[in-house]
Amino acid sequence: MAGSPPERATVDARVLSATQATASPPRLSFRTTALPAGVITPEGGDGGTGLLDLLAGREDVVSWVRHGRGLVGWGQALRLEAQGPDRIEALRSAWRATVYASWWRDALVRPGTGPVALGTIAFSPTSAAVSVLVVPRVLVGLDDSGAWLTTAVADGEAHPEVAEVLARVRPSASAQTGAPSPDAPAVSVGALPEADYLAAVAQVRRRIAAGEARKVVLARDLLVRPAAPLVTGELLRRLGAEYPSCWTFAVDSMVGATPELLVRLEGRRLASRVLAGTARRHAGDAFGREREAARLAQWLAASAKNRAEHELARDSAITALEPLCSAVEAEPPRVLTLPNVLHLATDITGVVAGDTGALSLVGALHPTAAVCGTPTAAAARIIAEVEGMDRGRYAGPVGWVDWHGEGEWCIALRSAALPPGGAGPTAPARVFGGGGIMPESEPADELAETKAKMRPMLTALGANG
Repeated sequence: MAGSPPERATVDARVLSATQATASPPRLSFRTTALPAGVITPEGGDGGTGLLDLLAGREDVVSWVRHGRGLVGWGQALRLEAQGPDRIEALRSAWRATVYASWWRDALVRPGTGPVALGTIAFSPTSAAVSVLVVPRVLVGLDDSGAWLTTAVADGEAHPEVAEVLARVRPSASAQTGAPSPDAPAVSVGALPEADYLAAVAQVRRRIAAGEARKVVLARDLLVRPAAPLVTGELLRRLGAEYPSCWTFAVDSMVGATPELLVRLEGRRLASRVLAGTARRHAGDAFGREREAARLAQWLAASAKNRAEHELARDSAITALEPLCSAVEAEPPRVLTLPNVLHLATDITGVVAGDTGALSLVGALHPTAAVCGTPTAAAARIIAEVEGMDRGRYAGPVGWVDWHGEGEWCIALRSAALPPGGAGPTAPARVFGGGGIMPESEPADELAETKAKMRPMLTALGANG
């Protein structure tokens, strides 16, 4: 499968604005090759290597893994950047132009093969954070049909041989140990101390009661400085082991294990999962936690406050998708159980009309009521006035897009923004958590919910979650 005919080019690990790339598209060469059976396996068993194990000891990585399957990679062949209100559309146009200007060989032609870019997008159009699409130099994928390797180089540059790459993918024994530092990391206040966050929740609740909005999602952050450097690859392995049903992601120093699927597009069929309404879990033995989860699930399903919060998020997603689809169907809400929390969840499916791609769907859906509130403009205004921080890419879209324009995107929740070079004792990781504020919200409960949602990242960083 190929795009335009091969041409000589000078593109090599270029960083381009989306506007530059659209006007003068970079030319890349991609090559996808099937890997031998058993080399890469879902859990790294049977003598194979797991996807996240490939990242051991690595810092410049990308990841998109759930239940041991997905995509991991390293290096950068191209980086596309955008900011502002049109950032998603600008990246979509730049990627489309890049695909048209590039060429590739791909005998597999299935989701995730051929040209692929991974992206992380700022939550707010006014954010100082740059939204990016990254094309890794090496990308390893695994699905139910087997594993593959895609390499991306400047057009005219030689691709590395498969044997050469495979010689490097098996992590060393020392890199696999991943022993945490015995010293606890330093955790400090982010934008709002706890007392100020409680006051902010009370203020938002008053503004909702005054009719300014129906729901507002209010977040906070903590700064975490590990006692010893922790490379991104090890952090991802910890998250993937603890939260296998979530999407363990890493793109441009934004890392996490998110449970919320914004949109998956394959062919003309889309899927989305809305999460809103939360119950916190507590530590205990396995039997006690199972019994506790059953009790919490029953409480959550019957909670009028959580059901109303979920209904707002569900309706916002359906309303955003209906103009782009010939059919949209939503299943009845159910309870999704995770190690740290339970959520009310609605799975939505649809058939996309016309040639609408994954990034266009992302642009239509973001920000959902699950991470912003409703009405969207009013909730976003209150967040900007009360939250006291720039979220950056937290609660923004994160995922991947292929040469068809198809792909899979989630919301960057249960996440942290790492400093360049990874989390270490000098520069902090910024860990996030938030919750939906409704008229019935109690500030202390909302604060406790943010702590539960921060637990995955804090624990992975070695802090007491």
